[in-house]
Amino acid sequence: MDKLKRLGEVLYAFDTVEVFEYYKLSGASALQYIVFDLGFITHTLNFDLDTTLDISKVNELRQLVNQTLPKLLQSKNFTLDTKKSKLTGKVDSYVIVDNITKEVYQLNFNYLNRVHILKPEYFARMDKHFVDLHIYALSTLENYARYIVEYLEGVYDDKILEFMVAHRKVLPQQYPFMRKMVAFYLSISDQFNDIELDIKNLRLIDILSWNENELKYFDLARNGQYDLKLILPETMANKMDSHPKLKLLRR
Repeated sequence: MDKLKRLGEVLYAFDTVEVFEYYKLSGASALQYIVFDLGFITHTLNFDLDTTLDISKVNELRQLVNQTLPKLLQSKNFTLDTKKSKLTGKVDSYVIVDNITKEVYQLNFNYLNRVHILKPEYFARMDKHFVDLHIYALSTLENYARYIVEYLEGVYDDKILEFMVAHRKVLPQQYPFMRKMVAFYLSISDQFNDIELDIKNLRLIDILSWNENELKYFDLARNGQYDLKLILPETMANKMDSHPKLKLLRR
């Protein structure tokens, strides 16, 4: 838990600066904080910018984060490794070093995943490990969906999946909707064409039992066509049509 607590210091620091309220923890990096018994999972904190602001305002937020981050990290005894950090058009990745333990962590700020299927949530964690830790994250169900995509991409093992099934963190009646979220995020993954859709993991077979429309969606997506109404309710499909990554893939 020491590593989880040290990374939690970064979240405490972010809570003091208003701009970071726009950034939501996602996937496994979020679940390790909002699912209390899960334990430490990853050295990486992945954040999605969540906003409908135009691109000029997005760039202003990005610039503010770039300016604020070094001193903010320093206040919690972390150093930003500028040589290993990378700022790209899609993701700003910062490598940070714990000055106490010399442990290396990474902060990723994703600027393409700006639109989300469910409304992000605010969590407050108070237990023996944290005193009123404020967490801005995607909704819990969407985080599980994002984690499953991370698992299929080979980023993480199935520890969270095992915990999720054993402790019924996602109920069977929630599987169909979570599967639709997995389908969407899988289709916009950079590794989509390399991922096997015939699921082998026994814990995932029931969750990802693709139906006819979902398989049709995947077939179209492999050819650059994204008919979201095949996988999402109309209102959600219309909303996700404005997803920046989807717009990029459709060009």
